[in-house]
Amino acid sequence: MNDSIKKLKQKRVLLLALTLPLLSPLTMQGIQKTDVCLEIQQDKKIVRAKQINPTTVELLFSDNQRMTFDFYGENIFRIFQDNNGGIIRDPEAKPEAQILVDNPRKPIAPLTVKEDGNIISISTKDIKLELDKNTSLLKVTNLKTNTVALEEVKPVVFEKGKTILTLKENPGEYFYGGGVQNGRFSHKGKAISIENQNSWTDGGVASPTPYYWSTNGYGFMWYTFSPGKYDFGAAEKGTVKLSHDTDYLDAFYMVNEGAVPLLNDFYQLTGNPVLLPKFGFYQGHLNAYNRDYWVEDEKGILFEDGKRYKESQKDNGGVKESLNGEKNNYQFSARAVIDRYKSHDMPFGWLLPNDGYGAGYGQTETLDGNIQNLKNLADYAHQNGVEIGLWTQSDLHPKPEVSALLQRDIVKEVRDAGVRVLKTDVAWVGAGYSFGLNGVADVGHIMPYYGNNARPFIISLDGWAGTQRYAGIWSGDQTGGQWEYIRFHIPTYIGSGLSGQPNITSDMDGIFGGKNLAMNTRDFQWKTWTPMELNMDGWGSNEKYPHALGEPATSINRWYLKLKSELMPYAYSIAKEAVDGKPMIRAMFLEYPNPYTYGKATEYQFMYGPYFLVAPIYQETQADEKGNDIRDGIYLPEGVWVDYFTGERYEGNCVINNFASPLWKLPVFVKSGAIIPMTNPNNNVSEINKGLRIYEFYPAGYSSFTEYDDDGLTEAYKLGEGTTTLIESEVDGYDPTLTLVLGNKTIPVGKKEGKNNVTITIHPTEGNFNGFVKEKATELRINVTEMPKKVAAKVGKNKVKLAEVHSMTEFSKGENVYFYDAAPNLNKFATPGSEFEKVTITKNPQLLVKLASTDITADEITLNIEGYNFNTANTHKVATGTLTAPNGQVAAENVEAYTLKPTWNKVSNADYYEIEFNNMLYTTIKNTELLFDGLEAETDYTFKLRAVNKDGHSDWNTFSTKTKSNPLEFAIQGIRGEVTAEVQEGFEVFRLFDFAELGDMFHTKYRKNAIPFDMIIDLRTVNQLDKFHYLSRQDGGNGTMLRGFVSYSMDKENWTPVDSFRFERNGDVKVFEFKDKPKARYIKLNVTEGVGNYGSGRELYVFKVPGTESYLPGDINNDKKIDSNDLTSYMNYTGLRKGDSDFDYVSAGDINQNNLIDAYDISVVATQLDGGIEEQGTEKAAGTIEISTPKQTYNKDEIVEVKVTGKDLKAVNALSFALPYDQQDYDFVGVEPLNLKAMENLTYDRLHTNGQKALYPTFVNLGDKETLEGTTDLFILKLKAKRKVKFSLKAIDGLLIDKDLNMCKF
Repeated sequence: MNDSIKKLKQKRVLLLALTLPLLSPLTMQGIQKTDVCLEIQQDKKIVRAKQINPTTVELLFSDNQRMTFDFYGENIFRIFQDNNGGIIRDPEAKPEAQILVDNPRKPIAPLTVKEDGNIISISTKDIKLELDKNTSLLKVTNLKTNTVALEEVKPVVFEKGKTILTLKENPGEYFYGGGVQNGRFSHKGKAISIENQNSWTDGGVASPTPYYWSTNGYGFMWYTFSPGKYDFGAAEKGTVKLSHDTDYLDAFYMVNEGAVPLLNDFYQLTGNPVLLPKFGFYQGHLNAYNRDYWVEDEKGILFEDGKRYKESQKDNGGVKESLNGEKNNYQFSARAVIDRYKSHDMPFGWLLPNDGYGAGYGQTETLDGNIQNLKNLADYAHQNGVEIGLWTQSDLHPKPEVSALLQRDIVKEVRDAGVRVLKTDVAWVGAGYSFGLNGVADVGHIMPYYGNNARPFIISLDGWAGTQRYAGIWSGDQTGGQWEYIRFHIPTYIGSGLSGQPNITSDMDGIFGGKNLAMNTRDFQWKTWTPMELNMDGWGSNEKYPHALGEPATSINRWYLKLKSELMPYAYSIAKEAVDGKPMIRAMFLEYPNPYTYGKATEYQFMYGPYFLVAPIYQETQADEKGNDIRDGIYLPEGVWVDYFTGERYEGNCVINNFASPLWKLPVFVKSGAIIPMTNPNNNVSEINKGLRIYEFYPAGYSSFTEYDDDGLTEAYKLGEGTTTLIESEVDGYDPTLTLVLGNKTIPVGKKEGKNNVTITIHPTEGNFNGFVKEKATELRINVTEMPKKVAAKVGKNKVKLAEVHSMTEFSKGENVYFYDAAPNLNKFATPGSEFEKVTITKNPQLLVKLASTDITADEITLNIEGYNFNTANTHKVATGTLTAPNGQVAAENVEAYTLKPTWNKVSNADYYEIEFNNMLYTTIKNTELLFDGLEAETDYTFKLRAVNKDGHSDWNTFSTKTKSNPLEFAIQGIRGEVTAEVQEGFEVFRLFDFAELGDMFHTKYRKNAIPFDMIIDLRTVNQLDKFHYLSRQDGGNGTMLRGFVSYSMDKENWTPVDSFRFERNGDVKVFEFKDKPKARYIKLNVTEGVGNYGSGRELYVFKVPGTESYLPGDINNDKKIDSNDLTSYMNYTGLRKGDSDFDYVSAGDINQNNLIDAYDISVVATQLDGGIEEQGTEKAAGTIEISTPKQTYNKDEIVEVKVTGKDLKAVNALSFALPYDQQDYDFVGVEPLNLKAMENLTYDRLHTNGQKALYPTFVNLGDKETLEGTTDLFILKLKAKRKVKFSLKAIDGLLIDKDLNMCKF
């Protein structure tokens, strides 16, 4: 640094020092911090670059700090900097876990390090890094394409506990990744959290991944277990800001072109995704079958004995369930589940019999006894083609302090009992990402080792980078029976695949809720084209079976489950591709990249492999009472697409609307040219006919598909044990060698003159695996619209004489035959005798050909079809006649900030209408309106509208409009308020929060001094507060609040002051900002001055921090409502304490914030159930609880009866306390209610993560029930002495709660 610059800096620092006494300490602090950042950025320069080993270059800065660049391949490098002096290392994790694979490096050629003036460059064969010595900014160029992949716009910033990278965001650049980001997959202009937020609904994050990739040609992974945030231009357009809560930088950059190469770079570092075992593609059923009691109840679940039963986790005098039904309880057993699927003819692949807190899998006194019980179930399951798995509540390995019921030994479970599935949950991985990754890695090694090389099937939660090499991901607990459940999962699944985790699933129709037949059916439909299906039973409004809601859902769900089984060869082939290629569930841009598909426009549809386009029904659009509906907004890419269920053809490069979707029909389209490997319909893997292969064809031009197969059960596929079969289809008139060269692009043209003949070639199968059957018959299904002129086949070099048959029965029994099925009926699996059985569902004709069994590894099969025709009629164009242009407009009432709805007059002779919007054609619009959403606020849009019929189309009608601004986007709805001053009748305080700025207002009592007064604002939800806007009277007149103080609270008792406010007397909007952005439910305005000594206002808007979520207290399931599902969750988490592994997941449910889930928290929900409490109580809870025993000393096996007595109770609506005990002294036996009136028993005997045991007697009223009053014996707790003991247990953390949620501690 030269002398003049030094002097300039000294002057600047001196001037700053002179001004400091004039500033407040807070202002001074801020300036000092800013100044330090400026000094760092101005002074820090790169002094030199030095190669320290064949793959690593180290930079030395002028402040003696060092930055390391370590190359893991020609296009992958790691960047590391620790200003605390630490050397390059793996991220800290407890327990230790390994994000990277054992050997993440690939060989590289010698590095080239150069200095050219102010630029230091480091080059490999494929990429060049350039660093400016003065600014230290990095730019990376892809040498293969000669394009800049990424560049920093600010130096790396190290704050206390946080490190920040800032990159350039380009205008046409899109970003994908981040793991399971619920409801999102395309992140341009958005910010995402790289942390588990314990929020499993839209906007939440379940299994994050610190990896993303850009269409600009680079991928990025922060090498850490710490939480982070990635901002892709949300806070500042043109800037990507990446941060993690760590004090050093350690990240990987990958430079490559396209999704698959960048995903494979991620896999090089962290491992390839697992290939699921075949049984994992079938439906699984999960519940607890070793814990609950069943008692007869007319509102309960109907069982095989014709009676209805209600389930309880507490001993209610009913029948206790068990795994094998050996206790005269078979219909409540896990075995009965297998029988149930079988009797309903439902495909079923695997069963988890212990998925519930405190369930276990046996009722013996020893772990080995329980293992044998589990093995007995597994033996029965295997006889029926079903695999067995376990839910992991506690540790995987034995711990002596854990009771036999909850004891685990994963080695014995795998080796002795035959367990092949593991599902992890928050109860287990709550300790953090490294714990989850460590655990699934543990099972990933144990299962093959002790399970005869069995391929692990692990479904995990709290995934991270590296999880994909061991496990699939489950999206968490959500509420079914509502359309939102399907809606947000579609982009969630897409985004997971784009993040390197293609194996994702969620509960069928949610774990909670249900009883919505249409939504249930639609969920089964779309998940046919997804990897896995889970029926998470025991928590919802109805049992979670595919037949639970009766007809027609039973028949339709069975059909789709059977279809999923038939598509197994196709699904398994694309699953194998997903190991190192495109995911199974593909964003539209993966197959059809263009400006329309890169963003959110196609977030509610996807490609399933290369040939299926799936557009789920995710909302009611025009539904009737039976669930028949339509689907709008289906984008069909260029080319021809075929309705999978009818055969109707659609020309692509447009968005179709009003697509008819009766309840049985999911919008699914097949790409013209598709080749789909199939198998016989079956209920599990053991029923697949290994001697038959089936292929369905939609011939068009030239197409090919490579079918993959292996044993589907072991790890042998990793060693290359598997088979591949290339299938080709070509319509003459197409030559794949014909291309057109334009610049540096080669475009296939392919068309030539021909006679419309089809040649299908099935090449000899290559490879082998244990159990592979070489001798197979081959069935071909060719979609046509008329009988071809001639069909000829060759097997190897030999021509096959094909015989025509004239019925499906003859075809099924024959070989070397063909059959023209003029009207295939797809409704083959309806329940016999049901109404749905009478429904005929016909698709286009098919030519069916069956060839005799042959050695498929030796013989090529060729099928020639002369006179092929597939040209279904266009059912949309019927009318003829002259068309006039529609008169389109967007009326004022149809203009919003993010939506526009054009409307128009009905045109005579029109079959449908088309709109051209943003360079996309929206077609087959049969209504006279169409909603466009996902738009930008305050933006001009233009529409072109025309009518269409069989004869052609009308002229275009062009019209434009502009979307509104939305200043209230983050204003909190549903607020309630109360004031301590009297209020003028007709001017109540609720009018201040009704989002109506004109027409009504709030005003205190006329001619009565209101000042000072308090206004308490109940937000009804917990929010991170940004600001509030106060709209006074427009003239600033009487009641305009001028001065006062603001505070906030979570419980309306303990208030935290924020600041004073001072507003001007005018009609301007008055703004108060919460500088620290606190979280609160309540806001208090202590008004000390108002015009005329009144209080008034037109509106008061409270704003949450943009992008944050509101939390409804008690909504433990995060489904934005309070219902019985929340109570069910609380039942399982009663007594959970801070420090327990799954407390973080339910911490939002600790409403009184005492680090314990107790009667207060549960009462918040319970008081809103069963109609809620209409009138507030006048008395507050009071009194105390005492415990006593008849004697003090007890011998082994004696029952200890602990009497619980209420003393001087008043208004007690709920109660709870904790009774810690030594599990070496006692076993909990049960509770005997005495005088609890209508209270529900939620008592929980809990083993805490730290090994301590405690009983949590908990009783609450649901809704408005009679309270406990006076002095009375309430209940008896029964314990069993395990040795001679002296009773000395003490009740702690006691609470009495009234109906208004006032607490009395005892």
